[in-house]
Amino acid sequence: MSTLKLEQLIKDLSDQKLADGLHLSIEMFDGESSVACITVEDHEEFPIYMTVDEGQILCISYLFGEDQVIAEKQAEMAEAMLIMNVMIPLSAFSKIGSQYILFGALSPRASIDELLHEIELLSDNVLEAIGTLSTYLKEAS
Repeated sequence: MSTLKLEQLIKDLSDQKLADGLHLSIEMFDGESSVACITVEDHEEFPIYMTVDEGQILCISYLFGEDQVIAEKQAEMAEAMLIMNVMIPLSAFSKIGSQYILFGALSPRASIDELLHEIELLSDNVLEAIGTLSTYLKEAS
């Protein structure tokens, strides 16, 4: 049932634009569980991965790996993330394995407009988070 719901959401999202006019590109991956990869125009470096189950629609974007964090600043960054959680609308920080993420969750009964709003906010929040947290990250080589 979750795969069917995800397939329907992908179908409903195709040809949609975000409120700011940006286009979405969506691919579905089947594996242990079905996942849709949503790429927002002009934000391609931070795709959003969407899964669906009976309890929620979960949208996740990977920010950076633990190995990219300046070791001496890791605790300070974790504190900053906790504080930012309240100020970032409809998104929250977490960690999967060694990857820091930003995610948002909706009811599986959410409308397509609500889902589009979540995708837009999450995409914008990722860029804001990266900008804010860049002081805790090693320089890219």
